[in-house]
This record gives sequence, structure tokens and C-alpha cells, in this order.
Amino acid sequence: MGALEAVARDLTGDSKATLGEALKRYPELLPKPLDQSLAQIWGYASNVVRHVEEGREPTREEAELVVGLSDRVVFLSDKNPIRHLESCL
Repeated sequence: MGALEAVARDLTGDSKATLGEALKRYPELLPKPLDQSLAQIWGYASNVVRHVEEGREPTREEAELVVGLSDRVVFLSDKNPIRHLESCL
């Protein structure tokens, strides 16, 4: 998920934006409804895998779920309209 946030920052030029902020500020980053799906995955990752409750450790399956879901979205960076616009300037 951190890699997706870095890609979003790179695509938008907004070096301080969180992934959620980038998705809100730049709605063209992902096609609908993938943008909302990714925001939900980010929330799940934050609650379950990244900021785990004290005394609880995420399971391997939970971590694999987040990595697998986020991996499928990275391909969009190559087809992103913002990236395409930058190459035309």
C-alpha cells in the first residue's frame, strides 16, 4: 500500500499527499469504482495490517491479502491519464 501511495504522489506531483488524499484530489487517478475500492483497501490495511491493535499481530493471510490486492492496482500507473498528459507537455 505504501508503494501505491508513492506512485500516486509521483503521478500527481503532490509529494505530501496520502493515498486517500490523492484519490480525492485527483479523481482521474483511477477509474470509478476502483478509486473507492482502493480507498477501502487502504482503510483495511491501515486498521488491520499497518496500525495493529496492541497485542494483536496481523496474520500472514491478512498481509498477503493486502499485498495481492494492491499489487493488481500498480499496473494502472503505466496507463494513467495524468502520466499520459505529462508526456505530452
